[in-house]
Amino acid sequence: MYGGVGTAEDVWRAQSIWSQAAGRHKTAIARARAATLGAVVAAAALGAAASQLMPAVRVAGQVCAFLALLAAGAAPLTAMRAAPDRVREWTRMRSVSEELKSQVYVRLARVAQYRDPDGRDRVLRERADAVLAEAADLEPAVAGLLPAERPLPPVQDITGYVEARLRPQLDGYYRPGAVRMGERARLVERCGQALAAVSVILGAVAGAFAVEETAAWIPAVAAVSAAVVSYGASSRYVFQQVEFSRTAGELERLLRWWQGCDPATDADADRLAERAEHVVSVQNEGWMAKWIAD
Repeated sequence: MYGGVGTAEDVWRAQSIWSQAAGRHKTAIARARAATLGAVVAAAALGAAASQLMPAVRVAGQVCAFLALLAAGAAPLTAMRAAPDRVREWTRMRSVSEELKSQVYVRLARVAQYRDPDGRDRVLRERADAVLAEAADLEPAVAGLLPAERPLPPVQDITGYVEARLRPQLDGYYRPGAVRMGERARLVERCGQALAAVSVILGAVAGAFAVEETAAWIPAVAAVSAAVVSYGASSRYVFQQVEFSRTAGELERLLRWWQGCDPATDADADRLAERAEHVVSVQNEGWMAKWIAD
């Protein structure tokens, strides 16, 4: 893994490769879930339409029935691409990427375990090797990927660490991430409520006015509502919103503590870096454990 250039550069390149692999897996899983939701919705809607059209326009009803069966059959096939083993692979790839990134930032800041100038590269090499050894079975997933052309983070001390690592994590990832997850969770909730209201209205119309055509759509709407709720649950928007908010709060408190250290000692700098990486690591571990367990 390590060539003639600096160890930090090599680990940074390795991190890029694992980040790309994790990103590809995440995109594939998201697409599979969206496709499964679309297939379920299509199967429910086309099935109801087929029952309505069959008596009046037989050919159109048969076409809808055929398409409904295709969609119903496609749903479990697309869901397989988001199966637990795929999710497990993705979370492990992300774990490798995040751990390598963490070690590079702390190494460049020259704090904590990287204070000894003679042992910095050795420690980084040992830690990176240990991380990669744990993920040896995932090597086929990164085969053929090339590292992105990007410089090392502009970090040379604890001040650079705060500006290039801690603040971007707080202001550029966790805070907006919490807002984004909250918006998605509310959207799913509103869709579920709207579909539930539609189901109630259809039931009322069918019961009060004996409209059989309306009654036929009630199971379809119920199926779509269940699919939307399941999609939201599998995406874990609410859980991610809580975790992102909690992590942002901890990083913000840590930053305020650091700003109050005047003057800051080496021990303070070590504590800042170690605590910041611990907070991010805990969030990642909890997040990944939730994805794997459910």
